[in-house]
Amino acid sequence: MQRYRNVRGTGLTEGFCTYDTGQDNSPRWRGIPPQCPQGDAKRFVAGLGLPRLCPDLSATTYGGRVALAQMAQALGLATQAARWQEQAQQLRNLILQHLYQPQEAAFYDLDASGGYVKIRCDILSRICGEHVVEQPTFEHLWSQQLHNPQAFWAPLPLPSVALDDPLFVRPIPANSWGGAAQALTALRTPRWFDHYGKSAAHAQLMHNWCEALRRDGSFRQQADPRTGRFTASGPPGYSPAALVMIDFTWRLAGMCEAGRQLNWHIRPGHPAAMGARFTLRTDTKRRAQLVYDSHGADLSLDGRWLGRIEGGAARLVTGESGALLALISIDERAQQLRLLTPGRPVRTLRLEPEARISLNAWH
Repeated sequence: MQRYRNVRGTGLTEGFCTYDTGQDNSPRWRGIPPQCPQGDAKRFVAGLGLPRLCPDLSATTYGGRVALAQMAQALGLATQAARWQEQAQQLRNLILQHLYQPQEAAFYDLDASGGYVKIRCDILSRICGEHVVEQPTFEHLWSQQLHNPQAFWAPLPLPSVALDDPLFVRPIPANSWGGAAQALTALRTPRWFDHYGKSAAHAQLMHNWCEALRRDGSFRQQADPRTGRFTASGPPGYSPAALVMIDFTWRLAGMCEAGRQLNWHIRPGHPAAMGARFTLRTDTKRRAQLVYDSHGADLSLDGRWLGRIEGGAARLVTGESGALLALISIDERAQQLRLLTPGRPVRTLRLEPEARISLNAWH
């Protein structure tokens, strides 16, 4: 990486062509060849402002260093862990110092002449996907861009170019990162929505994507973010789109495992929950089950009843053995819930949007 992707010596990761970022047909790379001559970045075309310092490629490098630090720590290699974490932090600082424009709430490529390539595009979700920004900066990005209906919070979130960016490509062609909402971007959203405390908004995104996929039925690569209609010229059976449907169904109304915790997503009345029964074999070989009826859902672990939620939508977080830990909002409207657990009186709760209620002391 230091030898071939840092030829300008800045410490940031460089892009030499469109295929480096995978954003085919994006106006971000207008006038730049899809790939370098003979597929060799050392032979990049001169005179086009290359190589560029790229926020998303740098974020991926940052995320890789964080992962290496965590792996070294798990292996008991404290010195190596500290080295990788220090290098990750150095790169994060460079991204924020050189490639972020706070007044525009945007990250941009910086070309070889020192000019910003100003297009608000999928760079932003990739920055968030690697957790480059801290919460205060994220909230600025969220309000100005990501959750802004005029920019990225389209009826089918998240377009590959902001709706109000002058470089949004219309009409939407096939295989276009020039504005289409891409299944790959949707599939990556669990990496960052919960991390930044936007579980309720994520639920809305997942619902809209599942509804669009269900209406179309052919599982294609991309859709118009305003209408949710998939591009018919692309081939059907696109596996990331199918994975979006599977993963989002479990995250909307089923269970998923995160580390040593179980997340139970209770959503009575949702199409994915009507008469549904979800069963999950956990990493510790336990059998988690979530069974819906017309009023709510019952939770059990290895046949032991953990409790029941009625009345509204919520995520119940438990430990791997079933201990109740928290209730988290998964709806952008306030929810009235009834929580029933063994040996305890019924508890009525109001869960505000994006709220988290600790249950650690409630056993």
